[in-house]
Amino acid sequence: MEKNDYTGPEKRKHPRFEFPPAIRPTFCTAGCKCQVKDISRGGLKFTHLGEKKLEGWIRGTLELAKGHSIDLEGIIVRTENKDMGLAFIVELPEEMLTKILEHITAAGD
Repeated sequence: MEKNDYTGPEKRKHPRFEFPPAIRPTFCTAGCKCQVKDISRGGLKFTHLGEKKLEGWIRGTLELAKGHSIDLEGIIVRTENKDMGLAFIVELPEEMLTKILEHITAAGD
């Protein structure tokens, strides 16, 4: 997993960590299983292929390796085709983001 390779001025508060398609975690919300494309302390981007429209404040579960999961909540701040941006209500602590990345990397081994 690598930080985004964007070299222009950073507009985001926190760096994003992109997931290769083979090890993308799942974000489950409103009966939908969505693939997470990237994550940061402030939010995540996921692909929503479900029929149900997602908007506003949502809660969901990020599924990690070996049955681990973390409950998240945020507000949909961006929608582009099937990709959606979720801003977390409370930023993830650095140690929690590190643990999430470790669990996801372990799933790819």
